[in-house]
Amino acid sequence: MEVNVSERISQAPKYRIGAVTRLTGLSADVVRVWERRYGAVRPLRSQGGSRLYSEADIWRLRQLRQAIEKGHNIGQVANLPGEELERLIGDSRHRADSADPYTTVRERFIESIARMDVVAADGELSRAATLFPARPLVRNIIAPILTEVGDRWSHKDFGVAHEHVASNLVRGVISSLLRLYPPNEQAESIVLATPSGERHEFGILLAALLAASRGWRVIYLGADLPAAETAHALRLTGSRYLALSLVTPHDLQITKDIEALAELVPPTVRVWVGGGEVPAYRATLDRAGWIIIRDLDDLDDRLRR
Repeated sequence: MEVNVSERISQAPKYRIGAVTRLTGLSADVVRVWERRYGAVRPLRSQGGSRLYSEADIWRLRQLRQAIEKGHNIGQVANLPGEELERLIGDSRHRADSADPYTTVRERFIESIARMDVVAADGELSRAATLFPARPLVRNIIAPILTEVGDRWSHKDFGVAHEHVASNLVRGVISSLLRLYPPNEQAESIVLATPSGERHEFGILLAALLAASRGWRVIYLGADLPAAETAHALRLTGSRYLALSLVTPHDLQITKDIEALAELVPPTVRVWVGGGEVPAYRATLDRAGWIIIRDLDDLDDRLRR
């Protein structure tokens, strides 16, 4: 085993953050959090003020990523000496999972929820949030976890307590991540809500995180909001985009609120509607002229464009 490999790698600062993300597979946000909060690497500054990272920094970030993929916490390994970090990774290689890292996180989280090990479940989500950029995290970990928890609850494999614990942990992680993405200076704003009677918020929570990661100015109103309140928020913020989620089977109260909102929303506002129960409200949505979002990939593509 190479013990002092980091000492033989160039310390010369030459890589900007874009190159670092390509070489390590970490997002720029993750690199900066590891740098500022944990002191994992200490890049120098160019004359223009840009951070410059060395080959040794790249090596260390790769090692830290491997350690986290093996289940260690960034706070525990960020300041380990290079040789100790290398030994830690080497000692755990025989325990490496054959599945892809996304599957591993999901399975560990679900197993922890099944035995009500809240600390372990929270640790899995926190490591994933540290390691993966927002969009892969949403598509490959959080959304599938929510689907599986819902399926297990509907088949009575999970009780209400299991569902509540999982939901609270996921909600907490998303809320924390939202604060990491300040909007771009010229960002469009987007209002996110669900109609009155629709109490499920995870669709718009995931949409909010995707929008924030794309640099949008996110105005998250939450679930079960009367049409007049949503329309008022649109006027106050000047937002030209509204995102709604529908996952409750056809409900008269929700239908009436959609119809009321359609009367109140200015024609200049583009309304996106997603969720598993959109077909149940399709006639009402078509009359309103709103845009149906097929899935998270469709939403992310529209946010990007």
